[in-house]
Amino acid sequence: MKKYFFLIAVVVVVVVLIGATGGCRPGDADLAVAGQEPGAEPERESRGEELLVYCGAGLRIPMEEIARMFQEETGIMVQFSYGGSAQCVGQILLVEKGDVFLPGDVDELRELNEKDKIDRQKPVVLHIPALAVPADNPAEITGLEDLARAGVKVVLGDPEANPIGKIADKVLKEYGLFESVEPNIVARTATVNELFTYLALGQADAAVIWEDNLVGKEDIKMVHASELEHYIKTVPVVSLKCSANPEAANRFVDFVAGEKAMAIWEKSGFKPGNGGH
Repeated sequence: MKKYFFLIAVVVVVVVLIGATGGCRPGDADLAVAGQEPGAEPERESRGEELLVYCGAGLRIPMEEIARMFQEETGIMVQFSYGGSAQCVGQILLVEKGDVFLPGDVDELRELNEKDKIDRQKPVVLHIPALAVPADNPAEITGLEDLARAGVKVVLGDPEANPIGKIADKVLKEYGLFESVEPNIVARTATVNELFTYLALGQADAAVIWEDNLVGKEDIKMVHASELEHYIKTVPVVSLKCSANPEAANRFVDFVAGEKAMAIWEKSGFKPGNGGH
């Protein structure tokens, strides 16, 4: 009987200790926090401040650095959810959670605007489409017309998932090339990053991507395509009305579009801009 009461006492003590420390929230281990080592506790202006930012996958490199700078200055942690712009919009509408969104093109905000989900919006940088090929250009691509040649393997973004896929289809159709190129399309990708995998592995001869994505890519190069110059887009940053911390969300919006962040954007190959076509 003494042993029985001793076990009960141990259980009670453990429960009390867990309650005192607050335990662990479900999913804490899965949070991806920019610039933060797992298990580390950052200094914060207000303990517990953090933001959930939905972000187009092609913007990941500059946004990781911008978020680290923001955290160093404010103590507010930034957690990212990356994906195709359409995927991010779907998540926002489904879960009604999150603070900030950066799609690859301002047109991707249409559904959120129609459903009154956006608080504030700012233009950030230009997104310039480009024709990319493997560095050795095995198919000898010199322009968009070459994508219609027999045997050329083309990979494009999925127009239902990302802006670059929409642009690729639109330019090919408007220049009367789509029907000739369509049989050569070997894959459609959900994100722009996947396009590079096809090119780098030699599984495709050409792809329409964003010019900034070529920065630092030695195994991929750009081929001039004047037709794409008419399809420059604008990357916006918006705060969401579903934000649990609108003050911090709008602070991040201002930071992403601000002077300090712009230096990072430009280093990553983006051009400042307050409008697109």
